[in-house]
Amino acid sequence: MRIGVISDTHLPNTDQDFPEELIAELRKVDLIIHAGDHCEERYLNKLKSIAEVKTVAGNRDSYPLQKKLKDKLTFEAAGQKISVIHGHQFRGKNILQGLNYTFVDSDIIVFGHTHRPFNERLSDKLFFNPGSPTDKRLEKNYTFGIIEIEEEIKAEIKILKEES
Repeated sequence: MRIGVISDTHLPNTDQDFPEELIAELRKVDLIIHAGDHCEERYLNKLKSIAEVKTVAGNRDSYPLQKKLKDKLTFEAAGQKISVIHGHQFRGKNILQGLNYTFVDSDIIVFGHTHRPFNERLSDKLFFNPGSPTDKRLEKNYTFGIIEIEEEIKAEIKILKEES
């Protein structure tokens, strides 16, 4: 199974649409995970037109979208227990520790909020933050992630070429 992972798109606040390179990559996945901060539902609907989407609410999502989406989500895919949360809930705390305690039995924990890519296996869990494909903040690159689940879990942060 091939999963495209994005977060913190903040559309249309930062850009007017998803980068074409990102859309092309998402067309090659079986599932899209968005770890919150879509901002507007029309951008979530665009992702849903590409593939199945598992998503959560972020702190910058519109009020109607926050009411529609859960704060955290756990589901199974390809035999792995995957949990998703935006991450703003851990303000002022060690986010990795908070994630670990919140999702004790998960194999993969996807989070956002920091706009900082993170791809590390700690203990028996994969902690994965794809960064942002549209709002890099202080990061050097616009990024997203790909997680492949086969006999083992392979996760990679992908760098998008900057559009001029």
